Amino acid sequence: MSKEVRYGTIIFATLMALIVGLFVMVILDSYTNRKRKRIYFAIIALTFVLVMQNFVEYYLTWHMKAWMLRIFVSVLGYSIRPAIIVLFAYLFKPDMKHLVAWGLVVFNALMHSTAFFAKIVFTISPKNDYAGGPLWALCYVISLILLIYLAGLGFWSYKGKKFNVKEAVFHLFWIVIIILGIVSDFLWGSDRQWVAYVTVSVVIAVVFSYIWLHQQFVADYEANFMIEQRMNMMITQIQPHFIYNSLSAIAEIEGVPETAQKAILNFSDYLRENLDAMTTAELVTFDKELEHIKKYIDLEILRFGKKVNIAYDLECTDFLLPALTVQMLVENAVKHGITKRYEGGTVTVSTKKRGGFVYVTVKDDGVGFDAKKEIGAGHFGINNIRKRLEYTVGGTLEIESVERVSTTATIILPYKQRGEQL
Repeated sequence: MSKEVRYGTIIFATLMALIVGLFVMVILDSYTNRKRKRIYFAIIALTFVLVMQNFVEYYLTWHMKAWMLRIFVSVLGYSIRPAIIVLFAYLFKPDMKHLVAWGLVVFNALMHSTAFFAKIVFTISPKNDYAGGPLWALCYVISLILLIYLAGLGFWSYKGKKFNVKEAVFHLFWIVIIILGIVSDFLWGSDRQWVAYVTVSVVIAVVFSYIWLHQQFVADYEANFMIEQRMNMMITQIQPHFIYNSLSAIAEIEGVPETAQKAILNFSDYLRENLDAMTTAELVTFDKELEHIKKYIDLEILRFGKKVNIAYDLECTDFLLPALTVQMLVENAVKHGITKRYEGGTVTVSTKKRGGFVYVTVKDDGVGFDAKKEIGAGHFGINNIRKRLEYTVGGTLEIESVERVSTTATIILPYKQRGEQL
């Protein structure tokens, strides 16, 4: 096997493997919407045709003297390249029609089609000899114009947004990759190559752009997911019956204005902090979370009196965590644990730091439940807490319970202080 065939086979096989692998990735992608998937399938299909076109053109040049067929294959290759660039434009602005860009693609295809009867852009003689015409660089010029258009769309997408340097650099990276492929074909291109440099650069750009855009889609999905989780948290957290019961308990306070005033302030702070948690994704200090827990406990003591008791064993408090995570566990412990006992009970909140992790434990000596069974809807918010911990700080939540004895919920999260990045 000659060096030419060996290298050609390796490059061709690698490019085809990348294209097929990308096709499978897009099929299995659960984050990208259908519209963008269709765009990528079109890009992948044209890229596949372009690689095959390069190989067939090489074969027709050196192993099969079919000059008319070679003209057709060459026209196909010159027509596909700008079309791929325009399809990329739909990834930036899927709702635009990009009519001017498509007009350039059609003009490019029509001009190259003149090769069948004139030497305007190029032609191939009956002896299978290639000859460039006065517009021989038309495809490259139009491709460069479309790349500039594409770069403009990329930067236009930042209009009204905070400029993202990393994203801008990436867009420039894959545009530069294609430009380098064009320049390489000018300087070192040869009809002995199985695949042109610009084709290799197109495949690289397609694969890397998908990887980058997929990461963006995942980030957007997770951001939307967190918003949905905060909404769900609020729906489960601020339940009407709790509001009614708290207001009723406050209304029953007689003869002690100071106590009533404190209860009203605690209740308003409780509602405000729940609403704040819905509108921000920022982490809070444990000290702030602790204040919220105390306000909640004070409200429950108004309702249940000595049945509700709270104890604290805090080794550390200088760490960050998602808002309301511990408070919701305390609320579960009160509602589904100690208040289910006639004599009531105690909820104990403890913290400790071991290595690079913080352990936050909420334990109650209430009625417990069967830990082997799935936690039901009655223990609201448990799944929300787990997902919020996982997505925001990479934390976990473990639940252990013994029927008629106790329940222990343990949050494990990386130790981070204010100002540190998670």
